[in-house]
Amino acid sequence: MTHVSESVPHGTVLSNWSDRDWSDGVQIEQLPELTMLAVRTAHSLYEITVLDGRAGDVLVRGGSFFPERTPVKLNGSSFGGAILKWRGIYPGLKLEFVPQSAELQSETVLDEITGRPEIRVGYPVIRSSLIQSVERI
Repeated sequence: MTHVSESVPHGTVLSNWSDRDWSDGVQIEQLPELTMLAVRTAHSLYEITVLDGRAGDVLVRGGSFFPERTPVKLNGSSFGGAILKWRGIYPGLKLEFVPQSAELQSETVLDEITGRPEIRVGYPVIRSSLIQSVERI
């Protein structure tokens, strides 16, 4: 019998995700308006100003997409996949931004299991590289 092992990031295993301490980051819905954060990723430094944390409304500057302060929705942080830490900013994950001017987009893709076409609808998401640190400024 052949055993195939696939390497996955430690945090993408659900039990590791649910057992994580989560004290190394922030939840923006718990921060007062106008709180400023410095978020360093593997490739950029982002300056984030919280406008309405519960709604995810922030101003962001940094990286190649945001050379000037830009209003966006901060969905939270993820590994770039299905599990999202809603409204959270945590080292080891990637920031997920949705530009406020974004229009709803749709595309037709083939379902990998059935081979039938299906329509996928959503907003474009901009993801950062992995977060290294987050601090209030």
